[in-house]
Amino acid sequence: MLLTTWRRFTAWRRGRPFWAGLFVAVGALLILFPPFAGLKFGDLMISMQTLGGVSALLIGTLLGMCAVALWAQPRFRLASGIVTVLLSLVAVVVTNFGGFIIGTLSSLLGGALALAWTDEPKKPKKAKEPETTQGVQPT
Repeated sequence: MLLTTWRRFTAWRRGRPFWAGLFVAVGALLILFPPFAGLKFGDLMISMQTLGGVSALLIGTLLGMCAVALWAQPRFRLASGIVTVLLSLVAVVVTNFGGFIIGTLSSLLGGALALAWTDEPKKPKKAKEPETTQGVQPT
Protein backbone atom coordinates (compact mmCIF):
# COMPACT_ATOMS: atom_id res chain seq x y z
CA MET A 1 0.00 0.00 0.00
CA LEU A 2 2.81 2.40 0.84
CA LEU A 3 4.56 1.60 -2.42
CA THR A 4 1.45 2.28 -4.52
CA THR A 5 0.89 5.57 -2.68
CA TRP A 6 4.49 6.58 -3.34
CA ARG A 7 4.15 5.69 -7.04
CA ARG A 8 0.96 7.73 -7.34
CA PHE A 9 2.65 10.69 -5.65
CA THR A 10 5.65 10.36 -7.97
CA ALA A 11 3.40 10.29 -11.03
CA TRP A 12 1.50 13.34 -9.74
CA ARG A 13 4.78 15.16 -8.95
CA ARG A 14 6.22 14.58 -12.40
CA GLY A 15 3.23 16.17 -14.09
CA ARG A 16 3.74 19.58 -12.49
CA PRO A 17 6.49 21.93 -11.28
CA PHE A 18 6.59 20.34 -7.83
CA TRP A 19 9.97 21.63 -6.69
CA ALA A 20 9.16 25.15 -7.85
CA GLY A 21 5.99 25.13 -5.75
CA LEU A 22 7.85 23.72 -2.77
CA PHE A 23 10.52 26.44 -2.87
CA VAL A 24 7.88 29.15 -3.27
CA ALA A 25 5.87 27.75 -0.33
CA VAL A 26 8.97 27.68 1.88
CA GLY A 27 9.81 31.23 0.84
CA ALA A 28 6.25 32.35 1.62
CA LEU A 29 6.46 30.86 5.10
CA LEU A 30 9.84 32.45 5.71
CA ILE A 31 8.50 35.85 4.66
CA LEU A 32 5.32 35.44 6.75
CA PHE A 33 6.97 34.20 9.95
CA PRO A 34 9.33 36.93 11.27
CA PRO A 35 6.88 39.86 11.62
CA PHE A 36 4.41 37.78 13.64
CA ALA A 37 6.82 35.73 15.72
CA GLY A 38 7.60 36.92 19.19
CA LEU A 39 11.06 35.80 20.22
CA LYS A 40 11.72 35.54 23.93
CA PHE A 41 15.23 35.59 25.38
CA GLY A 42 14.86 35.22 29.14
CA ASP A 43 12.84 38.26 30.23
CA LEU A 44 13.43 40.10 26.96
CA MET A 45 10.62 39.92 24.40
CA ILE A 46 11.51 40.81 20.79
CA SER A 47 8.63 41.57 18.44
CA MET A 48 8.67 43.14 14.98
CA GLN A 49 5.01 44.02 14.53
CA THR A 50 5.30 47.03 12.24
CA LEU A 51 3.98 48.12 8.87
CA GLY A 52 6.28 45.44 7.43
CA GLY A 53 4.00 42.90 9.10
CA VAL A 54 1.02 43.95 6.98
CA SER A 55 3.17 43.83 3.85
CA ALA A 56 4.57 40.45 4.88
CA LEU A 57 1.04 39.14 5.35
CA LEU A 58 0.01 40.31 1.88
CA ILE A 59 3.16 39.18 0.06
CA GLY A 60 3.41 35.88 1.94
CA THR A 61 -0.23 35.07 1.21
CA LEU A 62 0.17 35.89 -2.48
CA LEU A 63 3.32 33.74 -2.67
CA GLY A 64 1.43 30.91 -0.99
CA MET A 65 -1.31 31.23 -3.58
CA CYS A 66 1.32 31.08 -6.34
CA ALA A 67 2.73 27.88 -4.81
CA VAL A 68 -0.72 26.29 -4.73
CA ALA A 69 -1.35 27.43 -8.31
CA LEU A 70 1.89 25.80 -9.43
CA TRP A 71 0.80 22.49 -7.92
CA ALA A 72 -2.90 22.63 -8.82
CA GLN A 73 -2.78 24.25 -12.28
CA PRO A 74 0.60 23.70 -13.96
CA ARG A 75 -0.59 25.44 -17.13
CA PHE A 76 -0.40 28.76 -15.24
CA ARG A 77 3.27 28.25 -14.43
CA LEU A 78 4.44 31.26 -16.47
CA ALA A 79 2.07 33.68 -14.75
CA SER A 80 2.79 32.21 -11.32
CA GLY A 81 6.53 32.25 -11.98
CA ILE A 82 6.56 35.90 -13.06
CA VAL A 83 4.39 36.98 -10.12
CA THR A 84 6.58 34.97 -7.74
CA VAL A 85 9.79 36.60 -8.97
CA LEU A 86 8.29 40.09 -8.76
CA LEU A 87 6.79 39.54 -5.30
CA SER A 88 9.99 38.09 -3.91
CA LEU A 89 11.96 41.09 -5.17
CA VAL A 90 9.41 43.47 -3.64
CA ALA A 91 9.63 41.55 -0.37
CA VAL A 92 13.29 42.52 0.05
CA VAL A 93 12.35 46.19 0.24
CA VAL A 94 8.97 46.03 1.96
CA THR A 95 9.23 43.19 4.50
CA ASN A 96 12.14 42.59 6.86
CA PHE A 97 14.63 42.00 4.06
CA GLY A 98 12.29 39.40 2.57
CA GLY A 99 12.38 36.91 5.42
CA PHE A 100 15.99 37.84 6.16
CA ILE A 101 16.97 37.20 2.52
CA ILE A 102 16.44 33.44 2.88
CA GLY A 103 12.73 33.71 2.03
CA THR A 104 13.45 35.88 -0.98
CA LEU A 105 16.16 33.55 -2.29
CA SER A 106 13.90 30.53 -1.86
CA SER A 107 11.04 32.27 -3.66
CA LEU A 108 13.33 33.49 -6.45
CA LEU A 109 14.62 29.96 -6.95
CA GLY A 110 11.05 28.63 -7.05
CA GLY A 111 10.00 31.30 -9.55
CA ALA A 112 12.97 30.52 -11.77
CA LEU A 113 12.18 26.80 -11.63
CA ALA A 114 8.56 27.53 -12.52
CA LEU A 115 9.61 29.56 -15.54
CA ALA A 116 12.03 26.88 -16.69
CA TRP A 117 9.71 23.90 -16.19
CA THR A 118 8.07 22.25 -19.18
CA ASP A 119 5.64 19.38 -19.38
CA GLU A 120 7.03 18.03 -22.62
CA PRO A 121 8.90 14.76 -22.14
CA LYS A 122 12.60 14.65 -22.84
CA LYS A 123 13.59 13.45 -26.24
CA PRO A 124 15.81 10.41 -26.08
CA LYS A 125 19.34 10.95 -27.21
CA LYS A 126 20.23 9.33 -30.47
CA ALA A 127 22.88 6.68 -30.26
CA LYS A 128 26.04 7.55 -32.05
CA GLU A 129 26.67 5.49 -35.10
CA PRO A 130 30.13 4.02 -35.35
CA GLU A 131 32.24 5.98 -37.74
CA THR A 132 33.21 4.11 -40.80
CA THR A 133 36.57 5.13 -42.10
CA GLN A 134 37.91 3.84 -45.28
CA GLY A 135 41.42 2.83 -44.67
CA VAL A 136 44.05 1.92 -47.18
CA GLN A 137 44.33 -1.81 -47.70
CA PRO A 138 47.87 -3.14 -47.66
CA THR A 139 48.93 -4.79 -50.88
